[in-house]
Amino acid sequence: MRWLRISRGAQVSALAVGLAALGWVAHTSYRTLAHQDILDARDARIERLNDEIATWDAERKRLRREIAQLRNERDLAVAARNSVTKELTQRVRERDEALATMTRLRDDSAGAEEARAVQHEKAEGLERELASAYINRWHVEESLQVAEDRIAALEAEGRHLRDRNAATDRQATALKDRIASLELIQGELVARLAPVTSNELARLETHLGAIGIDLERLASPAEDDAGGPFIALTETERPTPADQRLVALATGIQRLDALRAALPEMPLAIPVETMELRSRFGNRRDPFNRRLAFHAGTDFAGPIGTPIMATAPGEVIRAGWAGAYGRMVRVKHAFGITTTYAHLSQIDVKVGDQVDVGDVVGELGSSGRSTGPHLHYEVRFDDVPRDPLRFIEAGRHVQQQQEQDRPAIEPGPTP
Repeated sequence: MRWLRISRGAQVSALAVGLAALGWVAHTSYRTLAHQDILDARDARIERLNDEIATWDAERKRLRREIAQLRNERDLAVAARNSVTKELTQRVRERDEALATMTRLRDDSAGAEEARAVQHEKAEGLERELASAYINRWHVEESLQVAEDRIAALEAEGRHLRDRNAATDRQATALKDRIASLELIQGELVARLAPVTSNELARLETHLGAIGIDLERLASPAEDDAGGPFIALTETERPTPADQRLVALATGIQRLDALRAALPEMPLAIPVETMELRSRFGNRRDPFNRRLAFHAGTDFAGPIGTPIMATAPGEVIRAGWAGAYGRMVRVKHAFGITTTYAHLSQIDVKVGDQVDVGDVVGELGSSGRSTGPHLHYEVRFDDVPRDPLRFIEAGRHVQQQQEQDRPAIEPGPTP
């Protein structure tokens, strides 16, 4: 088995590349989900516009009924005016006849004085009726003018409502066209991102799955407390195939982001600058009594004083003498993972210290139950020993994949 010697600079470069890839995926995820937020906002706006259109249609119908009623009242007023005018014409004719009769009687004898008085009284009555008729006609004309003005105002308001309705229809059509365009762009984006995300997720799960830990713990974020009754979706509320593809892509991206975010928290690096394998994880013959025994870690040989580095960020939970382990440092990491560095000649950290990848925790030695200078390196998941070489191999594969993907994910020049 051949091993790559990876310097600390190479590890930093690999981490930078991983962060760039994570940033790209996060940016793509944001753009994809932002499209969905835009579509939801546009749907809500169209629904609001449809409600306004319905309201304006009801108002327009009400105005039409009111205009029809006013026109009927206007027709009645015109008929009343015509009746009053006819009656006024009749009264004028009767008055003229009475005045003619008075003039004729004035030339008659004094015996006709009584008849002339009667005709005069009749003429005065006709004058009063004529004045009343004029007043009634003026009121009718005034009411008719008010009705005409009201009808004109209502017709103008109806035209304004029709114009607003037409503008709203045009706006709704433009929004629907824009939504259709966004849905087309979204579909193309999903079609391009889905296979890339699926392939990247499959490769990452393959590499991490070989470690032997529960990937669901790495990929599933902690959920907030929640509850409530279950209400099933109706047929009209069920997601379309396009929505299902988008949800599947978003779920894949979320899982990929979670796994990528977990990578820097896992012990995928090597604890020594130069990795010289001495003894593997698993069953072996004990170096002291030559009996078959279980070896819970991996031994790396090297000269005394070789710096021993933390393989992942974490907290030192033990630092000191530990029986057969000799001088030992144990670091607690995320996801229930711990790493142990044993047989040290010197310890450079204390309990409670926070360490990062590459931080020196001690120096290689031969303390405790040891036949010579070496580092006994353990990785435990939920306090169950795991093969450290699988973690190191997974880290090597991830780094190689990031280096292969680097040209494809580097942003181009800004136009």
